[in-house]
Amino acid sequence: MDEESIRTALQAAFAVTGAGTPGWPDPHPDIDREIDAAEYSRCLDPGKYRILAARTQAWTQALSELDLAEVEAIEPTAAASAWRQGASQAHSPAHAPTRTHRLRPHQPGALPLLIDVHGFDGLKDNAVALGAGEPAVLLTHVPVCGCDACDDGSTVLLDQLDDAVLDVITGAFAHVDTPHGAVQGGRGGWQAEGSAGNLDVEQLLEQARTGSCPHPAVHGTRWW
Repeated sequence: MDEESIRTALQAAFAVTGAGTPGWPDPHPDIDREIDAAEYSRCLDPGKYRILAARTQAWTQALSELDLAEVEAIEPTAAASAWRQGASQAHSPAHAPTRTHRLRPHQPGALPLLIDVHGFDGLKDNAVALGAGEPAVLLTHVPVCGCDACDDGSTVLLDQLDDAVLDVITGAFAHVDTPHGAVQGGRGGWQAEGSAGNLDVEQLLEQARTGSCPHPAVHGTRWW
């Protein structure tokens, strides 16, 4: 098993789950063009973001069919408790989920992946939050905004989802709660909140990955 095999399985699954949710190009390809101010307060087609739920469905199908994880459904009434509380409100999505499930890896020491589908602008399934661990810390929430002005096209959103999933299943993801704020990182770098960015973030993340971090940390092995 390797990342290329997993991506191949994902694309095969998405050809089916995403058949009814086509992608779209960046509506603002000219970075020098001034964006219409009205775009910041509207989303003319919120339904197009259902492609995100379709992508998580494809990930669920691919990872379970590859026998890397089993699917655990979570009742809506229990969804809030699936998220970790503590470090920051930013790590507890404030929304009412439509459906939530957990992918529990078979590999000992690997982190579970939490998938939370919810909605905006009157829909129930056009936004996604991903979490890692049990209870989960927030990996990503897409779309971050959803207004037309912030629309960069579907490729950016799908890449954001895929990168978050791959960070977990490859074992690259690490999260640390420090007294100054949370830091987390993966294959593409790291991010920090509050004044935690002034710390030696690389060292903290490495300590999390080696089990020697002095602060509460979330990290797991790869899924295969």
